[in-house]
Amino acid sequence: MGLLRATILAMRELLDQIRRASAAGLYYRALIGALALPDICGALSSDDGWATPSTYKDWLRNNVPEQAANAAATYGLRCSLLHQGRARPHGVSFPIVCCYPSPSGFEIHNLSTVVGGSAVGWLSIPTFVDEVTRGAERWFDQFGETKAVARNLEKFMHFRPDGLRGHYDGPVIA
Repeated sequence: MGLLRATILAMRELLDQIRRASAAGLYYRALIGALALPDICGALSSDDGWATPSTYKDWLRNNVPEQAANAAATYGLRCSLLHQGRARPHGVSFPIVCCYPSPSGFEIHNLSTVVGGSAVGWLSIPTFVDEVTRGAERWFDQFGETKAVARNLEKFMHFRPDGLRGHYDGPVIA
């Protein structure tokens, strides 16, 4: 199997694992994976292969319409959650509460509330994961074989069942 084909499969496997984490109730993993996807996709489509705050927010606005209005807050959540383990996005004056599914089926998503002068943003983890992974899948179907993405996919990690020749002979992701 060629390198491009292997990395395309690796990207699809990444999306599938994020979805499976959500379906299995592994909400921390699913949320972190979904928050990382706009960085990954934005970097893949950039000229230099690097992620930036603007590529993250632009990718989210262009590919996840449900999150377009919240791109700056989502980027802030990504920064605070992935780097400090906090749900208080940079540049936002209130925390974002990331909700598990409710036993009653009630969902609160993409809105904010104010109680007693205290504001809170609300995000349903399963819905957010679904929105972002569907956006990434649509984006990848449309742009996955463009020159920039194909060039950057050469550096994308993928499963190597035979290891890394000369270094390690067991299965690796590298």
